[in-house]
Amino acid sequence: MILCFGVLLLLALASIGRDGRTLPIYGVVCALAAGTVSTGFLWFCSAIVILAVTVGMWRWLQQFAPHRPGGAAVWPVVGAMFLLLALGLSGASVGLDATLATGVVLAGVCGAVSGPVLVQFSGFIRSVIGLSVLACVLHSWVFLLVATVLSGVFVVFGLVLLPRLAWRRVEEDAG
Repeated sequence: MILCFGVLLLLALASIGRDGRTLPIYGVVCALAAGTVSTGFLWFCSAIVILAVTVGMWRWLQQFAPHRPGGAAVWPVVGAMFLLLALGLSGASVGLDATLATGVVLAGVCGAVSGPVLVQFSGFIRSVIGLSVLACVLHSWVFLLVATVLSGVFVVFGLVLLPRLAWRRVEEDAG
């Protein structure tokens, strides 16, 4: 469990400031991490949601221009590491697995605070996938339902808003 969550946290920190090219790998590692703390039908449903959202959004985001991270991606990583340290020091009473899963969600949120729209959207997707892992840790169907609905909301936002924002960026570059 600790190895899976450690790899997941390293992947989450490494993907801050980057676009959605690593979403399928992130989804597989999230599904494996969720499988280390939960079994049965809850894990199966969570793995289906995780893999469907990450692979689907990866396929959708491929049509947009890739983002190359610059020096601005350093501060969200530093902020995420600080939040993970604070969470580790204060969250010892809720259990190690819940603390690590919450850290995955926080790393996704930190990835969504800066950068171009595509990078922010990828950070939000990673955060929502972290909520699905947290649902497996807490063994909560309600949490999984909320994470699934939130994934649906972001899918709709991605389908409606990202093409318009990409078109606007092309117009700004030409003008």
